[in-house]
Amino acid sequence: MDYQKILEEIKQRLDIVELISEYIDLKKTGQNYRSLCPFHSEKTPSFFVNPSKQIFHCFGCGKGGDIVTFLMEYEKVSFIEAISILAKKAGLQFEPVKKNLSPISKEKLYEIYENATYYYMEQLKSSEKAKQYLEKRGINQETIEVFKIGYAPSERNFLYKFLKEKNFDDILINSSGLVSNSNDFFRNRIIIPIHDLTGRVIGFGGRLIDSGSDLPKYINSPDTPIFKKGENLFGLWHSKQYIREKGYVIVVEGYIDVILCHQYGFKNAVAPLGTALTQEQLEKTKRILNNLKKFTNKILLIFDGDEAGLYAAQKSLLPIFYGGFIAKIVLLPEKEDPASFLQKYGDKAFKNYISKALSPVDLIIRTYQGKKLNEGIRIFLHTLSYLKDLIYRDELLKELSEKTGINERTLRDELKQIARNKTFKKEENNIKNYIVAKEEEILLRIVLSYPEKINYILEKINIEDFEMTTIRNIFSKIEELKKQGQFSLNRLLNTISEEEKAFISKLIITSEIDEDLIIQNMNDCIKRLTLKSIDKKIKKIAKSGDGRTLQELIRIKKDIIKNYYG
Repeated sequence: MDYQKILEEIKQRLDIVELISEYIDLKKTGQNYRSLCPFHSEKTPSFFVNPSKQIFHCFGCGKGGDIVTFLMEYEKVSFIEAISILAKKAGLQFEPVKKNLSPISKEKLYEIYENATYYYMEQLKSSEKAKQYLEKRGINQETIEVFKIGYAPSERNFLYKFLKEKNFDDILINSSGLVSNSNDFFRNRIIIPIHDLTGRVIGFGGRLIDSGSDLPKYINSPDTPIFKKGENLFGLWHSKQYIREKGYVIVVEGYIDVILCHQYGFKNAVAPLGTALTQEQLEKTKRILNNLKKFTNKILLIFDGDEAGLYAAQKSLLPIFYGGFIAKIVLLPEKEDPASFLQKYGDKAFKNYISKALSPVDLIIRTYQGKKLNEGIRIFLHTLSYLKDLIYRDELLKELSEKTGINERTLRDELKQIARNKTFKKEENNIKNYIVAKEEEILLRIVLSYPEKINYILEKINIEDFEMTTIRNIFSKIEELKKQGQFSLNRLLNTISEEEKAFISKLIITSEIDEDLIIQNMNDCIKRLTLKSIDKKIKKIAKSGDGRTLQELIRIKKDIIKNYYG
């Protein structure tokens, strides 16, 4: 199938403003439309849609592209699925060529996981060992049914045989991640389903029953088209209603912690999947937190009260602040997690601990006592520099001053210095790229806004001389399409990567080319890029000792300068 042709037909029939308006509210502002970004949390609109070029761009998160990009990102679907949806909206017939498609069908994967959930639940009913384990952990029958907890037997291929009996083919079964070469992924484990926000099972967590084994205690099912471990929270499907009602979310560390919290009445509890909320995985953590932001901006973190728990709590503050959350921290007694604490002491004692939750300032003072306090304060101020909520930041600075005795003005000056240093380093790293990219960006802007200038620009420049990889790649695609006599913005967007689409969408929406000065701008950029290219060659030849070639390059450079400057 000619995907270029179907894409062009879709874009002729569907307007990007009308499509995006089905998902979010757009308001006209000048030549563009504007809204809060649907892909990240923000208070000031930074999401723009350009109707003349049929592209969108968010200046907050950097996402951008065309009608297909938007649908892929918003609906979390593949390229082929996005085309299928858009073709249907446009009233077009679309039957993708089977050999070009992945054998993985999302709907079929949902079916497999639904069947696997039923299978694991049935296996639990006939396993005394698994039932005794759950009883020992204090999990009652009602909770087992609510969370659809099951059991994977020790045998190698019981699930595989079950799925084959349900008429799933081997390619799909292996694509699910639950089976590999006819061998079950989970064996001799308590199985805990992971749901998406619509309640569909998209993955599993498996808890090993045999404590003496060398195998990992917990494992998650592999990532698939319907499941990304780093983007999901366990228990959010069960908790979302209660999070809204309570106004905050309890974040614990494990599956059993969440399950026991719910059983004891703390039904606003969730847990990250196999990873803590860390600085080291800041962007991944932010994606996890963005799922929570749909329901609340207040987090109660619960940790073990030993040294490791204190350290983990402190490390979690940066991603929490970076994600725009207000946080409090509960430190349980040493060697206790929420599950064990609730079993031993009950819900009233747990509620008592929650009522004594620490503020981030209390946590830092408790973590860095005595002579280490100044070190802790500096670390905390650095963490605070990531907090975008200025009112919350102001409250924490006042609290830090009151509880440490350090003058509030001094703390504010130190925070400003940290922010300045951070900004300076970022600018220092970016300034070279900015200078390099300036001429290249202007030429790309001209090409996108005035396609009739493409041939002239391509004749005058050498694409390989471009220093910015993204622009070099885009110009190569433009040159290729031009040779085929098929250049248009739509065709270009259909042939480049999502990263390159976002780059182009930003250039188009921020384009500030003065039409009266278009020729002058174009020639100035070509001249500067040509001189840069010759300077590189001069440096290279100077090292080789080829005097004749060196003199010739110097002569060419002088001629260029003379012709442009007179």
